[in-house]
Order: sequence, then C-alpha cells, then structure tokens
Amino acid sequence: MVQRRTFAEGCRLKAQGNGMGLKPPASSLQPKGFTLVELLLAATLISILFVGLGAHLRGGITVWRRTTQTGERLQRQRVALTRLERDLANAIRYDDRETAYGDALGLLPPIEFTADTLAWVTIVSTSRQGASAVRFLTYQCTRVDDVPGLWRTSQSLGEARARRAPVFELFLPDCEELSLRYAALPPTPNDPLSWGAWDRGLDAGLPRFVEVTIRLGSGALITHIVGIPIGSGQSREAPPT
Repeated sequence: MVQRRTFAEGCRLKAQGNGMGLKPPASSLQPKGFTLVELLLAATLISILFVGLGAHLRGGITVWRRTTQTGERLQRQRVALTRLERDLANAIRYDDRETAYGDALGLLPPIEFTADTLAWVTIVSTSRQGASAVRFLTYQCTRVDDVPGLWRTSQSLGEARARRAPVFELFLPDCEELSLRYAALPPTPNDPLSWGAWDRGLDAGLPRFVEVTIRLGSGALITHIVGIPIGSGQSREAPPT
C-alpha cells in the first residue's frame, strides 16, 4: 500500500535531508549587547569629553568678548578725540570785545579755556554737502542724569545768547576727570613749549596747543595734544632781531 504524505511533511523531510534541520550551537542563541559596566564607562568618557570641550568653548567666547569690548572702547576713544580735535581746529576768534561775552541775556557765554572745561566758538559742518555754521561748544567731564562721561554741547549763537538749555551729548563714557593745559608758540623756534593755564584774555586770542588728559573710571589715562591753527600763533614777546 503506497504511503501518502502531505505536502508539509514532504517539505520537512526535504529540509532535513539538505541539513537545514540542524540546530544552531548554544552560543549563538545567547542575547548580544553591552553590559552595564561598559555603558557606564562609555557614558563617563563622553561626559569628560563634553566637559573639556565646553571649557575650551567658554574660554574662547570669553576671549572674544574681551577683545571685542576692548576694540569698541578704543574705537570710541579714537572717535571722541578726533571729534574734539576737529572742533578745536576750527575754533575762531568770533568777537574780540570783552563786552560781547557775559552771563547776561543777549550776550555770548564766556569763552573758557580752564583746567577742566572747554567752551569756545567754532565752525562745524552741518551736512554732507559741506554746509557749515558757527556754533558755541562746550566739553566737560561731568555727570548728566547720573551718567559719568565726557559730555559735549552744541548751540547756535542765537540759542547761546538766549540762554536756552543745551542738549548734552555723551562723547566718552566713564570719564572721571578732564585735565587741560595750554601753550602758545615760543619766542624762538628752538625754545620748548611752556605748558600751563590760559589766562591771557581775549586780546591774546586762542591758545595754539591744548593738551587733553582724560582719566577713566578704570584708572587709565588718555593724553592727546591738539593744535589750533587759528589760535594766537605767536608769543606775546617779540622775537629777538
């Protein structure tokens, strides 16, 4: 009697005959992966790596910020001194009469070349097209709205005579002290400049040189010498013949 087999039994027998019915070794049946100790060790190494990279990154950011702040501070100082130099270079002897200046309404404010204040008449540019106007300027290291700094005011002559309140413009923050010295041309070219106070009055004109010293809140000192081309230009003493 012919033994009949089902299709499933035939496939099973055929697979056993081809060796597919062999069982895999016991080692291959074990689960593969990392142990807890290996995971903890890897996490510790990664943490140390990120901490080191973070420290280097913070150090680089700190250096970049310090460098940027120093550059901006030096740029503000350079701009302020350049503007002050330009204002002084355009100073003019607007009116040599002593009676044209005073504290009364209708008079120009007194011209001041003192140890800590600058106040004078100058020509400033009012537009990019080269238009200019005569203005009364002041520079003083003081506090405005409790903010210390080198402050500048600019008024037209009409506003100055009317005693209108000037608008203060912060030129250099953190200015603690402004010290000024003045000099005229010496009697002979080989003589050194004589620095000191300027108390010669309007008849002597303007000083020829101004030494500006600014002390910042950090204690740093900034010294700059500015020339006034239209100043007195000559000493009151006649040169020898």
